[in-house]
Amino acid sequence: MTSLHSQFLATHTVADVLREKKQDHELIDIQVTATVEKVFETLLANDILSVPVYRKFNNRKDYVAIIDAFDLLSTLEEQGLSSETTKSLDTEFLSMPVAILVGMTKGSSKLWTCQPSLSLRELIELFTKHRVHRVLVLDDIPIRTDQADSDDNTAIEQEQQSRQPSAGRLVSQTDVVRYLLEHNHELGSILDMPADQAAGHALRYAEEYLDETTAKKLKRTPVSITIQSQAWDALQKMSTSHATCVAIVDSDGALVAEMSAADLRGINPNRIEDLHRP
Repeated sequence: MTSLHSQFLATHTVADVLREKKQDHELIDIQVTATVEKVFETLLANDILSVPVYRKFNNRKDYVAIIDAFDLLSTLEEQGLSSETTKSLDTEFLSMPVAILVGMTKGSSKLWTCQPSLSLRELIELFTKHRVHRVLVLDDIPIRTDQADSDDNTAIEQEQQSRQPSAGRLVSQTDVVRYLLEHNHELGSILDMPADQAAGHALRYAEEYLDETTAKKLKRTPVSITIQSQAWDALQKMSTSHATCVAIVDSDGALVAEMSAADLRGINPNRIEDLHRP
């Protein structure tokens, strides 16, 4: 007999999540020729942490990546602009093209897309197997000329190019968790599972489906910093360990807080030096 939560995930789709997602605006995106300064402005003005990047291809938006605050900060570090003596970002860096940010982190190194009809079971599998946080949802996924290797693909491409570009949406792990919480009464007994048992399931999943290196990362001690550490230290640890958050502990090693990408909301060039504070 199929469990309630399995049945729910198999019969509900990405479209269901997007339908209940509170978003009263179209997808916010940015062209690959825009500047780094424009990225800062876009994230700040819209109070968001990530933005899809596109290039114009046959009068369509051809999305190439999703960049986020981590890509910005990783680029700052590579450019030598993350030192404590850096009080503000120079004009040369801010005028660089968005392209320099693409691929700075695992999240922007490959664009993952799906269609609204994808089931939640398949979406969660995509999230977990490929360790991505967000996916771009498109009504039709364009096939570029450099990817077309058959007459059928070429025909599909020509048909898509004749249409108006479809408005995309982003769906993230956070969106799915919120959706499941709203429908917790439909998920059955799985919500009664103790946390340690759920963690055990996650580790067994890692051993079965993930590569050995990635699986080992999930088993190690959680990444942590002390409460006296700078915010930059936390970000660097998240970047090098591919962790989504770090634990903040006191002098006795007790957990007092956590830091994640959500804490970068509102970051802008004038606040970079704040990252050198505890």
